[in-house]
Amino acid sequence: DTSKHNAIRAMQIHNYKLGRALLLNVHITHHGGTTVCNAMKQLGHAPEGACNRGDDWPETVPKYRPWGYDETDENAKALRNVYHFISWEFGIIPPTPLKEVKWESPNLVSFIVMKDPIDRRLSGDATTSKLFGEEADRTEEQWEAFAKYDGSINFMLTRLTPDHCGEEGENATIACLEHGKELLRRFTFILDIQCLEEGLEALANELGLPIPDVKKGRGRTSMSARERIGNDDIYDFIVGRNRLDLELYEWSKSLSLVDCSALDEGDFDDDLNVADAGDVDQFSDAINYNYTLNATDYSDDKFDAEDDSVFNNQSDSKSTNEELGSEISLASNNITNQDNINIDDRESIRALQIENYKKGNALLLNIHITHHAGTTFCAAMKQIGNTPSNACNGGDDWPETVPRHRPWEYDETDRNAIELRKVYHFISWEFGIIPPIPLENVNWESPHLVSVIVMKDPIDRRLSGDGTILKMFGKEKYRSEEQWWEFAEYDGSINFMLTRLTPDHCGEDGENATDTCLEQGKDLLRRFTYILDVRCIDEGLEALAGELGFSLPAVGKSSGKTSVTARERIGNDDIYDFIVERNRRDLELYEWSKSLSLVNCSALEEELFDDDDDNNDIINNDDDFNDSAGNDGNV
Repeated sequence: DTSKHNAIRAMQIHNYKLGRALLLNVHITHHGGTTVCNAMKQLGHAPEGACNRGDDWPETVPKYRPWGYDETDENAKALRNVYHFISWEFGIIPPTPLKEVKWESPNLVSFIVMKDPIDRRLSGDATTSKLFGEEADRTEEQWEAFAKYDGSINFMLTRLTPDHCGEEGENATIACLEHGKELLRRFTFILDIQCLEEGLEALANELGLPIPDVKKGRGRTSMSARERIGNDDIYDFIVGRNRLDLELYEWSKSLSLVDCSALDEGDFDDDLNVADAGDVDQFSDAINYNYTLNATDYSDDKFDAEDDSVFNNQSDSKSTNEELGSEISLASNNITNQDNINIDDRESIRALQIENYKKGNALLLNIHITHHAGTTFCAAMKQIGNTPSNACNGGDDWPETVPRHRPWEYDETDRNAIELRKVYHFISWEFGIIPPIPLENVNWESPHLVSVIVMKDPIDRRLSGDGTILKMFGKEKYRSEEQWWEFAEYDGSINFMLTRLTPDHCGEDGENATDTCLEQGKDLLRRFTYILDVRCIDEGLEALAGELGFSLPAVGKSSGKTSVTARERIGNDDIYDFIVERNRRDLELYEWSKSLSLVNCSALEEELFDDDDDNNDIINNDDDFNDSAGNDGNV
């Protein structure tokens, strides 16, 4: 699933840039491991020697490799506190299958360097020289013994597949080859040793690193393997025994970050036999920033931020790869600011979160600002599946392994969400008080969390009323002008939303809250999976149910709509205007949030409120990130 892979990639790359994900080379021996290690050491701290391990290796992380699925996240996080890069070299067959590693972990950026298997056989080392002599002096008898040696048959597949099926040589099956392809698809990047240095350059660019100083041409040879062996029968015998490794290598080129074949041989330097470093355009054309995909291996659908087919797992696309230009846009290439997630990345992350919820692997969470329809939301979700008993916030069956505090810190989000999903499909975090730690600290991009916030007109919210308000200022319909002024001047509810959404509670500055404060609120809202508008909360919940693949029981309509305006309810223009001014930043945030709301309430005409009508036309499938207040989005 290309869109899912791109979403995972985008998240991994983003986390690497933030210092949260570890870069790992899956190093098949003689696949450029020394070159890669030396380059990575220029860019940050790496283990000593061959980047496999060192004296400063954390005691909490085992030195064996590979890791099991459940330990991948924690080990990667612990190592990233020390190194930016490590390498796993596999000369021997891995003791546990590589497929067991959680390659989809947001804390891991993985890559593998692929190499022509016949060239790899000719790489030579002390063991090979001892067994079969030096290549230049090898007799025909030694070449035949070299060709029949079983220790290097389908060397890649034997190490990449769970049952080492490459060892069967010419008898290895297509199923064996598919096992290898499945694993390669799970890695973040694939490089081709034929243009390894250009690949490392492109990798550095993807990860926001400076270009390492690497001598060009190390992966290229002027003589072919057939010429080096010097005997067609022996060459053909070696090719036959390693045919599936050859097929895997050729197939892998379609996923390689740099298309080596696009490097024009006419511009190769005669001395080094490498692409002219000055030919920037030629090198740029070779980079597969849009992977070229085989129609037999991937869906023909083009992943696009404006295409909602990735959210409901439906596709009407009948386009061929030729019609699409055979290009799938990678969300990771759109990450230009490591502190922000742009629209393409947001949609990629959302797609993965939604898919995981449908599979039972992600928790649905409502960020409930008090008086923002939390009771309605909770009641609806209780009819869908298990939720905490106490207003969906907590209950007696809360898992002992999950803390009851909220919000969570970044590093505990994944673990807590996974554990809670084993018990509940939905929980709520209500914030009447200011959160004890900033909401921005939560890993809202976690693939195991689907987050929702319901937004509400802040003046309507001020008029919602509760026991405290009634005690302080009296019932609304009996409130005197003096009580209304006291109500208006009350500091406890100024910019109520921004005060809870921003890290420094800057909404408390009232009419003096800055543009920066507003932007901080917007930044957080962009990170949530969904935004609903309380004015059409019932239609919003119906749309949410459609997105997440469950049927919503009948709910009473129009719970968020009022027939009397806030100005009319207050009954005094001066007091109303005073309240509006003090809460102007909350008002701006609410108006802006409508452009991201799942349902565009303003597009609902009165006749659409009838239960029998179809509300599909008012779903905001195309999120508009226009920052201008009052933009209601594209319908």
